[in-house]
Amino acid sequence: MIVTTYERMFEMSVKTTEKVHMVRKAERESLWFLGDLIQPLATGQQTRDGIYIAHYQAAPSSQPPLHEHDDDDEIFFIINGEIAFWAEGEEKIIGKAGDFVILPKGVPHTFQASPESGATWLLILSPSSSFEKVINAVSKPAEYEAPEKGWQIDAETVKTLERVAPSGGVRLLGAPGDLPASHRNGVTS
Repeated sequence: MIVTTYERMFEMSVKTTEKVHMVRKAERESLWFLGDLIQPLATGQQTRDGIYIAHYQAAPSSQPPLHEHDDDDEIFFIINGEIAFWAEGEEKIIGKAGDFVILPKGVPHTFQASPESGATWLLILSPSSSFEKVINAVSKPAEYEAPEKGWQIDAETVKTLERVAPSGGVRLLGAPGDLPASHRNGVTS
């Protein structure tokens, strides 16, 4: 599965771009997505929906709602910190700096940045067309280059997620902190 996903990502990135694309650090767009800092590097518009890549910085203990992607694999290349991953039917894994993790489409999952230090990673969506819509609908411009201080999920954010997630190929299956069924009640650590 990893080889297939890598080959598909490579093929799309090579065949779908028409011009060289470069984003300098000083030119990155900075957004707050669920309180975390996300800086898009390659978007679906730039790659004909082939791939989405963003620099992602999560606050300590940051965790999205339990969810499942219908259309895209969610891929992590961890730059620093640690991330705990829970996916239905899999053992809990801890990813560390230098690790590469693929959460395949169709698999309920969530993850949590290290409670001590948070985490930074490259977020890769393949293909980009669906979940990128959710990111764009829920994000707001960041006022500084770090996760939003004191951010907590609120009722308005939950309503926005519930409204836009289906059009972005995402099914929300629980709240932040909820784990896939195979991880509840100590079934899988």
